Amino acid sequence: MSRMGRISLALGRFNEVFSRVARVLALALVAAMTAAVLVQVFFRYVLNQPTSWTEEFSIFAMIWMAFLVAPIAYRSGANVAIEVVRDLFRGRALALLQLVLTVLVLMILAVLFRHSVIYVGRGFGSTASSLPITMGWIYLSMPLGLGGMIVVGLELLLRDLHHLMRPDEPLPPLPGHGEPLMTGVGVDEPDEERHS
Repeated sequence: MSRMGRISLALGRFNEVFSRVARVLALALVAAMTAAVLVQVFFRYVLNQPTSWTEEFSIFAMIWMAFLVAPIAYRSGANVAIEVVRDLFRGRALALLQLVLTVLVLMILAVLFRHSVIYVGRGFGSTASSLPITMGWIYLSMPLGLGGMIVVGLELLLRDLHHLMRPDEPLPPLPGHGEPLMTGVGVDEPDEERHS
């Protein structure tokens, strides 16, 4: 196996661990959001004493949850995609298109990551309106999620390069996928299955 393939598999193992931890944390945040909403309903409609912190807590938990699962969605191909153009390509042309798209995504993620780090630094200078927490802790979810997406993007980039340079040595498919297309983001279906 090529060096790119081995590095890609190592990044894949890291991404699997990150995914497991992120899923558990995201599930805990969903439970906490649900509990906060139930507390809000109880205090507002039963005790007639609405709380001020539950809405803000739910928003912050939702932000953290979204950034925790963003790398998982990117790796599994669950993000919204327009596949009309992609479906026009086959073989090496499709692999090259996927490589270009992965590079573009990585460039955008790098810019967003840089700005998110600056944003976190500024956030530590302000406090949430109803919770005793600085906003930097909330904004910290951005570089964490974007950094996770960058690591996933690097794994996908190496898979794309490996597929282009060594098409006779396919890498194992990503979890949740059948046979790898290139990055494992899709399953290469025969035309008759694709259009039925």
